[in-house]
Amino acid sequence: MNAQGGDPDFDEYADSFQMSVNAYGVSLLFQRSPGVPSNPGQVIHEPLGVVRMSLEHAKVMSMIMRRQLKKFENESGFKVAIRREVLNNLQLSEEDWDKI
Repeated sequence: MNAQGGDPDFDEYADSFQMSVNAYGVSLLFQRSPGVPSNPGQVIHEPLGVVRMSLEHAKVMSMIMRRQLKKFENESGFKVAIRREVLNNLQLSEEDWDKI
């Protein structure tokens, strides 16, 4: 929230992020793909902002996000699908979602 208690100062749509973790905390760099396609084979993302937090906060946040998304899928009957290409690029599988 801003100083006046209104809307957040940081309100963006991100379709990409980078994460770094060390002994002191976690940094999340949120990014967005450009509106105009980049050159073939070249992916350029527009940096939007960095969010820094403690390791504990990051862990709790990831647990809550998973719980909320699983609840949404169960209650709505809609499974959030992730393209196979995306999973492969990130070295993930559908089973990873159920294992956590």
